[in-house]
Amino acid sequence: MSSFSKSPETEAHVLAAAAAGVEDFLTSQGGDMERIAGRSGLSTQQFALPTDALNLAAYCRLFAEAETETHNGNIGLRFGQQFKPHQLGLIGYIALCSETVEQAVRNLAAYFGYHQASTVTCLTETAETFQLDYMITDPTIQHRRHDAELTMGMFANILRTALGPGWTPQAVLFAHDQPEQAGEHRDAFQSDVRFSAGRNALIFRRDRLETRMPGADAGLLQVMKSSLVTLTRRSENALSAQTPSLRQQVSAQIRASLPHGGCEFWQIAEKLALSPWTLQRRLGQLGLSYSALLDEVRQIDAIRLLAEATRDISEIAILLGNVDKRSRRFG
Repeated sequence: MSSFSKSPETEAHVLAAAAAGVEDFLTSQGGDMERIAGRSGLSTQQFALPTDALNLAAYCRLFAEAETETHNGNIGLRFGQQFKPHQLGLIGYIALCSETVEQAVRNLAAYFGYHQASTVTCLTETAETFQLDYMITDPTIQHRRHDAELTMGMFANILRTALGPGWTPQAVLFAHDQPEQAGEHRDAFQSDVRFSAGRNALIFRRDRLETRMPGADAGLLQVMKSSLVTLTRRSENALSAQTPSLRQQVSAQIRASLPHGGCEFWQIAEKLALSPWTLQRRLGQLGLSYSALLDEVRQIDAIRLLAEATRDISEIAILLGNVDKRSRRFG
């Protein structure tokens, strides 16, 4: 039996609660927080409000940059081990306010996608064990190792809240390859740690899952759940209202480029700060092609320009640009 939660379709983000205490922690490890954050594309001011959204790719880069800055290859592992469940904000309190450890785990699987977009959490059950999987699904996010290690530590600490600091999982799985200092992972989890496992997961016995969570509060649990869902939906609506869709962005760049003849596919991709192959893939995921969008913009603009009595055909032809066959290679 399994259950899973997939984040709502929106820009890949994570609530800033996931970075609670990161400034003090990285500074204590010898890092320059302003430099680390800047290289990651973040500002330290973005960590102030736990309900603000951080770009997920930038959050993951934060720990990759911290590894370079502090010369600590296990920086994500260490951050996760010291992270307190209440620091996770709404999703942390959803787990802490659950009635039992089992309900806390089920709520993590069901609601974590609202805390962090482009993420799947999956709970798989057998007669003896639970397996809580976690995976970022955005293929453009490359720096995943530290995020996986800190997240497994956060999940383990939630269970330790009720089961005691000496509780250990049966096994911990990581999708990434074994790092040089893997012994520290086994010391941290006091468990069988497996790398290159194709997934990130905690596996634990179900014999103590009926243990009551110390902060169980059914009323507060419902408030936390509804607050997290409402916050995410409002953020999605705000992004939808403020951020043009990829189709709109490409069309706008085509329209601006047509009169100047700079309408090759690679030029449009460059203006959107994307590689041609990334733009091609993202358009394909939406069922779109560049050549179709180019034709659509030209047709719409042709109708508009022909309706203007002051325009002659030669001027309209210039404004619509010349279609270069090379611009259709990706279409």
